[in-house]
Amino acid sequence: IIFASPVIMGFTSAFLKRVHDKFVPLVLPYTSLYNEESHHHPRYEKFPAMGLVLQPDSDTDEEDIEIIKSIYSRDSLNFHADLVFTRLTTDPIEKVTNEINSL
Repeated sequence: IIFASPVIMGFTSAFLKRVHDKFVPLVLPYTSLYNEESHHHPRYEKFPAMGLVLQPDSDTDEEDIEIIKSIYSRDSLNFHADLVFTRLTTDPIEKVTNEINSL
């Protein structure tokens, strides 16, 4: 799964947030402790890997990117998936396509 969004006011777009929220039913409502953290039980045996492509705006700084990456990384734990990459549209296109092809 590749999530892609412009960075707006330091976070992903409202549209991507709505799409992301629709992933909640992929886990069961029950939780257990994993590494001293509460996480939902998986609904399915296997989950796809996740990637994140962000289009920074003129106000986007490294802290914004790290916060977004951290949130999606934490969510991937709860979805029992791996966040394989986070790339910016300002990165060389070869690096972005290589990351996408690695999925």
